[in-house]
Amino acid sequence: MKKLSSLFALCLLLLVCSCGYTVQGLHQTAKNSIFGSGSKSVSITKIEDPSLYPWINYYVTNQFHTEMNFRKLAVWEVSEKADYHIEILLHKFDTGASLTDEQDRTLLSSINIQMEVRVIDTHLNTTWTSGILSHSEYFQNLSEEDAIRETLNELVYLAFNSFENTF
Repeated sequence: MKKLSSLFALCLLLLVCSCGYTVQGLHQTAKNSIFGSGSKSVSITKIEDPSLYPWINYYVTNQFHTEMNFRKLAVWEVSEKADYHIEILLHKFDTGASLTDEQDRTLLSSINIQMEVRVIDTHLNTTWTSGILSHSEYFQNLSEEDAIRETLNELVYLAFNSFENTF
């Protein structure tokens, strides 16, 4: 019985591997991206932010660092000597009340942010752009600051997905 179950498990493993699935351990390699193999250095050199929130630049920078480290796409450099420079452009930043009651209290708010990310290869002097990434959200039970953070998180996630789409 033990031999039969071991043989079945081995056949199942071979079948799954033949379909293109692979087993990855703790030391998985970085995915292909516009940054190459993950050993190049990256620096954020510019953030254009039309909002009146002073914390947004710091928050976006932190989210980019977190996502880049999580995906292991590149190494952060804090100087102009980096292999790639990232420019983050927030083109549109709108928040407002979408629905109010008779006493003019906000019941439903909306947020719409458009972001573009440009990556400049400092060695080849070429520029890659994500195009305009847009995310709109209606929020009811969140503070405006929390809704902005969630929207920015989604835009950073979309930007990093586009970094990895190198077809």
